[in-house]
Amino acid sequence: MPLHAYAPVSAPCRLCGEGFEHRAATGAPDLTACPTCGQAVRRVTVQSVNSPKLSAPLSVSRARQAGFTVLKRTSAGEFEKQ
Repeated sequence: MPLHAYAPVSAPCRLCGEGFEHRAATGAPDLTACPTCGQAVRRVTVQSVNSPKLSAPLSVSRARQAGFTVLKRTSAGEFEKQ
């Protein structure tokens, strides 16, 4: 079920503040009133989240090229540079 964001039509409410999120089934009608205080609300669009995409799996050589120190665990449980 998707999560929808709602904001009060008039001034911010003392109970729900600047707005709230509501989980509803796909195709369900939008809320017209706040379920807590009954004030008129409108649905607001949520900004999308930008996440980086990995084009290739990470490797030891790429980590070195990026400037990271690569460590390997030895049989004694200690770490040494690879």
